[in-house]
Amino acid sequence: MRETLLLLLCLTAWHTEIAAQAPAARVSAPVLLSSTARGPLRFARLAEPRDTVVRQLEPTYWKEGAVVGGAVGALGGALLGLSVCRLAEQPDKNCTGSAVLGGVLAAAVMAIPGALIGGQIRKSEQDGSQ
Repeated sequence: MRETLLLLLCLTAWHTEIAAQAPAARVSAPVLLSSTARGPLRFARLAEPRDTVVRQLEPTYWKEGAVVGGAVGALGGALLGLSVCRLAEQPDKNCTGSAVLGGVLAAAVMAIPGALIGGQIRKSEQDGSQ
């Protein structure tokens, strides 16, 4: 045990090996010596868009998937919250708070995979696009 603690202490105390992995500082010209004059080519270069690839995003069913996943999660979470409350506490106690909380949490959690699954299905031209 002492050897392990000594090894951990040595690894944290000597940081010279880690410092060698740090990125080198970039040397830049002083502000007084740098050229502030801009030429005509400088503005033309800045006017070019950085990304010339046109994004082709086709409409998908991600919103509908999120709604379906949230609805299934709300129903399942409400039933699970209700059953856990009834089993853990007195059967005659009002468990609507547990059912609502379980439904809301499960709806939020299940909407994410529903949106991911719906996002994999492309809409056709007949279905309409958004």
